[in-house]
Amino acid sequence: VGAVVFAYALSKALTALPEGGLALWTWLAGVAAAGCVRAGAVWFATLAGADRSRRLKRHLRERVLRTAMQVRAGEAATLGERLAAVTEQVEAMDGWFARFEALKLASGLTPALILAAVAVASPISALILLGALVPFTALMILAGGAAADAARRQLQALTRLSGMFVDRLRGLPIVIAFQDERSQTALLATASRAVADRTLKVLKIAFVSSAGLEFFSALSVALVAVYAGFNLLRLLPIAVPEQLDLQRAVFVLALAPEFYAPLRRMAAAYHDKQAAAAAAERLAALLESPRIAASTAVVPAAAPSVEFQDVVIRYEEGPAIGPPSFVAPAGRITAIVGASGA
Repeated sequence: VGAVVFAYALSKALTALPEGGLALWTWLAGVAAAGCVRAGAVWFATLAGADRSRRLKRHLRERVLRTAMQVRAGEAATLGERLAAVTEQVEAMDGWFARFEALKLASGLTPALILAAVAVASPISALILLGALVPFTALMILAGGAAADAARRQLQALTRLSGMFVDRLRGLPIVIAFQDERSQTALLATASRAVADRTLKVLKIAFVSSAGLEFFSALSVALVAVYAGFNLLRLLPIAVPEQLDLQRAVFVLALAPEFYAPLRRMAAAYHDKQAAAAAAERLAALLESPRIAASTAVVPAAAPSVEFQDVVIRYEEGPAIGPPSFVAPAGRITAIVGASGA
């Protein structure tokens, strides 16, 4: 609505320019007011999106953190990967919550309103904008599919690197004791290079798709400008059922870039959507993983002795440990020593 008012006030101001006077200043004030309304709408939308994203991420992070701390031992995801889910993967949802959902709605609603306003002033210009939308949409679909695969692989590499780094820090004394620093450093370096390579692939797809989208949007605006100019000069090589005047031509030209603006903004934020989709897959897998059953034991007033009878530690994959039987007396340190360690 702000774009339509801006274009209309601008076209009236240009037609009133030769006469000047109060009419010119009135329409110039309308141009300034429409610009302020649009700026205020963008400011409000940015703040609202950031606030919504902050609330949703806090709620999601609390759920993921509770689940990550209750995952049973022996699950496929390491502690480092679970911590990466709490920090990096929840944070990857920011673009979806704060920007993409609103831009997706705007990309469907705003072009329809702009096209209707253009059609009232010049149906032929509306047909030009609509025709150029076909290759624009096809390119968005192709770029979106390629970006989804690249974003998924990039997030997998980043999660793997985070998990390796945290687990190596936890096992640092063992690494130093066995003098395995070189091989562990090489593993981390390889994982870091994988993250860098896959991040560059995501950026390449983003740059190529952005260039294509900019080309088609600029082409459609140029076609509308050529048509409006030739129509005003009556130099069109074919007959058309309309004759533009200066006000209608300026109105159409001012609205032509606005037709693609929400689509371009959504395309720029499509990377946020793909990163969020990849993160959501991994978060869903973590939230659905088996958890440790809640303990219903009553905490005693004094430290108890603990008796173990044929205790076995068994994982879903891998050998079992046990079965030892022993008593751990209260107030003393009990050590278990065996052939494989202590």
